[in-house]
Amino acid sequence: MFKNAIVNHREQGTAEEKLWRAVIAKTLEEWVRGPLRYSRIAEEFLFDNDRDFRAVCSSAGMDPSHLRNRLKSIRERGIQKEAFQFRTRVQKKSSPQHRGLFSQQPLGV
Repeated sequence: MFKNAIVNHREQGTAEEKLWRAVIAKTLEEWVRGPLRYSRIAEEFLFDNDRDFRAVCSSAGMDPSHLRNRLKSIRERGIQKEAFQFRTRVQKKSSPQHRGLFSQQPLGV
């Protein structure tokens, strides 16, 4: 998913730049789709680790500030979407029409 977006961004470049772009793409995949532990590690690298993030982006031939700003806007939209879905789920659970089979009272009570 992210590999194509990053690699196609600049098909030209040295082998080293292509390698570092693949590292960034893999980190983005882990951030979005990875298990929670790896997602948190990837998020820490992408948003909190200035020195290494800048070094990796520079090695990939990318502007670290531009990439981080784009990632921040993606993260903000994702958080808003999750908050909306959470509110929707809560409303469904509180509604008596959506009770499951095991939440019903036994017969004769």
